[in-house]
Amino acid sequence: MSGDDANDDRTLVAIVNDLPSTMNQFVGFTSKEESDLILHIRRTVLHSDEDSTNDAITAPTSTLSFAILDFKVERAKQKYAAESFEEAFYECWKIPQEQRPLEIWKIGGECCKKLRVFAVAQRWFSEAIHVCRSNNSDLNVKLEQARIARFFNNYLTQYPMIDIRVDQRGKGIYSKRVISPGEDIFTDIPLVHAQTVDTLSISPACATCTTSLLTPAVYFETTWSRMPEKLQRQIEEHWPPITLVPCSFCPFELYCSETCRQQAWDSYHKILCPSANPETMELFQFCASRQIIVRGTWNSIFSPMILAKLIAMIILHVVNSVHNGTSSNGVDLTYAHQFQRTDDGPLEQAKEIFSEFISSGDPTYVRTIPRMLKLMNNIFNHPSMPIQYDLNELEFSYRFYQIACNAQSFSSPTYAATLYTRFLSNVRQRDRTGLYVTLQAYLKGEPADQVFGGLFPLQSSLNHSCDNSCEIMDCQVTPEVAGIKVRCKHQLKPGDELTINYVDLALDVVLVVLCLNVHIIFECKLLSPSIDNPNPNLTNGNIPYRKPFPACSRCRNAWYCSPNCQKQAWKRGHKLICKDWTKERSSSSAN
Repeated sequence: MSGDDANDDRTLVAIVNDLPSTMNQFVGFTSKEESDLILHIRRTVLHSDEDSTNDAITAPTSTLSFAILDFKVERAKQKYAAESFEEAFYECWKIPQEQRPLEIWKIGGECCKKLRVFAVAQRWFSEAIHVCRSNNSDLNVKLEQARIARFFNNYLTQYPMIDIRVDQRGKGIYSKRVISPGEDIFTDIPLVHAQTVDTLSISPACATCTTSLLTPAVYFETTWSRMPEKLQRQIEEHWPPITLVPCSFCPFELYCSETCRQQAWDSYHKILCPSANPETMELFQFCASRQIIVRGTWNSIFSPMILAKLIAMIILHVVNSVHNGTSSNGVDLTYAHQFQRTDDGPLEQAKEIFSEFISSGDPTYVRTIPRMLKLMNNIFNHPSMPIQYDLNELEFSYRFYQIACNAQSFSSPTYAATLYTRFLSNVRQRDRTGLYVTLQAYLKGEPADQVFGGLFPLQSSLNHSCDNSCEIMDCQVTPEVAGIKVRCKHQLKPGDELTINYVDLALDVVLVVLCLNVHIIFECKLLSPSIDNPNPNLTNGNIPYRKPFPACSRCRNAWYCSPNCQKQAWKRGHKLICKDWTKERSSSSAN
């Protein structure tokens, strides 16, 4: 990695780490952004002598006559046509809000988008939709474009070879120049992540940086305790150095350093640690059981811990944003309660951190795992929680499908197999006592690697293609942070879309994201009809809600618009991967 690449990656880490504070600049503070823009226009464009401060800038409220209103509308249109965007927006802004017609809201939004003041653009397009009072797909796209530009502005500045576009089909990443095969396009790190249930106990890793913490005792399992002490000492001498730093208060979280432990504590573990919240004990024990299909409890390849961490991060962001004082365990227990039902307050700001992750799925699915819903409610309504998070069926489904539709597997390149290979290399290079020969009776072959699932802000914008133009690889973004990198698979021209393959057949992961997105049929590419928001208290990032398609009755992991579409999919390969979900869950429960 070159010095420039390293600097870029550290910038990326700073961007992601700063997302909560970055979001604070936009959510709930649009009026200040707008005031700053008006003040800038007055001082630098209009050269106004008016001595204004941010606090003194208020939108006009005096009602205009029809003649003056028409004049101001025409003046704004002329300024916009002349590409005098600052002056055009100022003319739009001088019209009282109650009198602004749809055209003015649209022009104002377009001006702000041109001026790269995306938070204000988002607000004006949102108002335009409100004034329109009908489903205007063009305005919906413009609103989504402004929102995405606001969220991804720093990313796109760092990676000028790509662009994020929105059209009627949704969001995608596109090339802005020729990208050659083998070229690394961008790196990304997760906002939240957790180790998969099936690798947690057999391939331990740092819960923060994901580096493998495989020890000889874990690798050799039961045979370790039966080995002679001399052989154990010889193995430990040749095993790569491993630093184990457990949580100070529970046996469930393991880290590679004090830095990683503190980062986990500050971001989520201080309210998920069983020492503070006994209700989480059951969740940790379930994750250690290595079962991903348990009737009535869980039926997904990603860990339920990532769902708990996501909600914990939202809660702690609320606490951090409203109060600097702390209780004995580092969390304020009273002050934040008054904010939990505020529409535009700290809770909504905290939720905005994860707003870019689309959530599409069957809202009734949660009824097949009622025990997990009950467990999560017990956790987040425990008296130790700084706020009681309302996790009803709709909210649980929304967060569940955010993860199901976007989770990407990854880990640090310091895999368990890496440690094992180094161990064997050390034995061969240093052995003078016949240790290698002795070990042959104990070695079990290459160990299973640790696998994590994470939500990556930029990677989640990549769409699927069976003939994917890019591939995702594990990456040590910086010495302290692991993530992924997206590498070009075949040459891309300007305007070509970057695509990946959602289906990893090599790992036997069947339609990881593809099959969980029930609102688009991947056989015929048909979108289901739009419907009204089923829960006004939840948002879907201004993406239209859609009616779920009927699912395959056997596996419930594929959706079709018609019997004919289902038959075609069956012939094209679905029959090779379709499994009876009821039998799978029954056998897993029996075990």
